[in-house]
Amino acid sequence: MEYEKNAIIVKVDTDEEHQFAQDMQVRGLPTLFFISPDPNKEAIRNERLIPIQMICDILDNEM
Repeated sequence: MEYEKNAIIVKVDTDEEHQFAQDMQVRGLPTLFFISPDPNKEAIRNERLIPIQMICDILDNEM
């Protein structure tokens, strides 16, 4: 995995974690959040399927 040392990927079962999904305002699936370790950067939210290259671009350029 190219990003295993630089990213933590978490999958949440929204049926089991209903309150968490509600707190995060998940309205549809898939919903991806990219959260930078830099507290000054806003999280990037994506509510659709996106190609792996777009995920890599976000990790490379926005985090």
